[in-house]
Formats: sequence, C-alpha cells, structure tokens
Amino acid sequence: MYRQQQNSADSLSSPQKIFELYLFVNPIGFKCYRTEQEVLKFIHSLDGQKVHFHFITFHNFNTVNQYMKRLKLPEKDLNLRNQIYSSIYDASLAYKAALMQGKKKGRNFLLYLQKALAHGTATYSKELLAEVAAKAKLDVDMFFEDKASSFVKSSYEADQHTAQEMHITKNPSLVIFDNSNYQYGLLLEDNITAEVLNEIILESSSNAEKKAELLHDLNITTIGRGYIRITNK
Repeated sequence: MYRQQQNSADSLSSPQKIFELYLFVNPIGFKCYRTEQEVLKFIHSLDGQKVHFHFITFHNFNTVNQYMKRLKLPEKDLNLRNQIYSSIYDASLAYKAALMQGKKKGRNFLLYLQKALAHGTATYSKELLAEVAAKAKLDVDMFFEDKASSFVKSSYEADQHTAQEMHITKNPSLVIFDNSNYQYGLLLEDNITAEVLNEIILESSSNAEKKAELLHDLNITTIGRGYIRITNK
C-alpha cells in the first residue's frame, strides 16, 4: 500500500514526463546492435522528455535457438550450440565488467564488440575482448579482473532475474515505463525502431482510446512493474 501511495505522490508532483527504457539484448548479436543504434537515435532526437535507459544482456536456450535460426546455423550441432551459449555468457560478464568503468564506456564496449563480430573478420576470444576494451578506453587489466569477480557474476544473475520478471522471451526486447503509470509498462519485441518509439512517446499523452489503438496496431503488450522504481541516477 505504501509503495502505491508513494508512487502516486511522486507521479503527481513530477514536473515532466520521465521515461525509463530497458533493452534486452544478445551481446554478440548484430540484430541487437542495430536495435541499440535505433534506441540511441531515438534518445538523441528527444526534445524535453527525460529518459533513463539501460542495455541489459539476456540469454537462455530459447534465445540461443532464435540466434542460430536467424544466422541459419545447424541447430542440431550440439557442440556449436554449447559454444554459442558459452560465448554469450562470457560476453555478458565482459559487458558487466566494462560497465564498472562507466556506463558510457560499457555501452561503447558492447557496441564495438557486436560490430566486430558482425563483420565476420573476428571470432570471439580473450584477445578480441582485450582489443575491444582498449578501443572503449577501458583499463584492460582492471576489466579482466572485474570480469572474473563474484560481483560481476552476481550482477549478471540479477539481470537474468529482471528479464524473467519482465517476461522477456527473445532478443531484442524493449520495456518502456513512464512516471504517469508505475504499475504497467509496454513490451516491444523485434519491431524496435526510432520511428516506432517516437510514435509511442508522442501518443503516450493522448486519450486512452487512441493509445489503445496504437498499441494494438504495433502489437505491443503491457506488463506489471511493482518491483521497479524510476530513479534520477
């Protein structure tokens, strides 16, 4: 009850609409790389709206299957499947370690890694991680030390738990919350572009009928969010 009363009070006193975006991605996937670029394009285009955004790595056997299908890889090759799963897990830890040296550096690390792998001129390896970490202006020794830490592993596990609570089943997926409604967020899958996001943000203040029509047209669903609070960090 206190949470609901506090959230209502915060919403009423807020001088502007605040949006919080959670983008769930595959850290080695090029489709996710393109989606991240679209989200950043959308954020940079905003005028007046305040946005907090988070890129979160997420994977399980289902998302690995989707990844292999997308790349037309032999799905019955168990060795390849296990290799991909291990690479995604390791890359997720690497991204969490990079974030410990700053959100912007961590985000650049993720983008550089995905782009390097997408061009097909590099394979996932410790050497590639070192190269990408240096390009993102990270302290490389500290990066590898953090990557092996229990803190990074715990942080990774917390992200997987968040994804499960938000009912994420595929990459990329985007969840949008705003401070006018603390109870529900919007879940977008696949069709995540700057154009679509602009449409959603612009229509978010319209009447309920128009908003419902827009969400139906874009095939967007709502999810609960009692466990998340918008912050100003």
